[in-house]
Amino acid sequence: MHQEILEKLGLAVNEAKVYEVLLGLGLTTANRIALEAKLQRRNVYDTLKKLEEKGLCSEISEEGVLRFKAITPHRLMDLVKEKESMLEQVLPSLVSKYEASTAVEQTLVYKGIDSVKNMYWDMIREGKDLWVVGGRGNWLDPRWRYFLPKMERERIKKGINYRHIFYHDLKDPKDPNHKITKMLKGNKYRFLPKDFTSTCSIEIYSNRVASMYWGEEPLVVVIISDKIAEGYRKYFDFMWQHCEKGNV
Repeated sequence: MHQEILEKLGLAVNEAKVYEVLLGLGLTTANRIALEAKLQRRNVYDTLKKLEEKGLCSEISEEGVLRFKAITPHRLMDLVKEKESMLEQVLPSLVSKYEASTAVEQTLVYKGIDSVKNMYWDMIREGKDLWVVGGRGNWLDPRWRYFLPKMERERIKKGINYRHIFYHDLKDPKDPNHKITKMLKGNKYRFLPKDFTSTCSIEIYSNRVASMYWGEEPLVVVIISDKIAEGYRKYFDFMWQHCEKGNV
């Protein structure tokens, strides 16, 4: 049930299976683990060894029989913090290399839901307000269930505000995505006229303009340019003045 999350935290497939089985069984044998996890016994022993190295399980010998027990799941948080600590040590050097090789103007392409999340983390790092043309409530996508609350906390902490020009459909309280207009703190929004709906949107922040297509595999093309971002903001201002008001 929790295997996907455990894998995203850095556990291999078999490690996630075995650890979750251990949590439910308590002190147990490799044979019982193999049966419950539906793995071959030799694979279970290899996996248990790796979990021990990560501090996620321990072994006890009783009358010549090895038994295994899970370490508290709080250890998972320790592992995450250890990785964060390692990253913090090298991050300044990595950022310096990145900035040294980054052109003043460039184009980036993001594909897939995780890559789009990277774009939004970039928005958080830049710390500038986000202006969106054509928003249709994609943040309610189930794939954002864990990501959106964390991003929102960081956005609010940095004082980043939103201005959305939503598609007209979202004005209808019966629309399943209507609630996105109300749920984002500090969000100012208006609505495009009817019949101006598409699967694409434009997002402007800092010196970036992102053109986004939201589908099964989202696609975002980001242009980094002070001049282009400034031009798009002028287009946005014009549209804002002529669009139907949602709030101030």
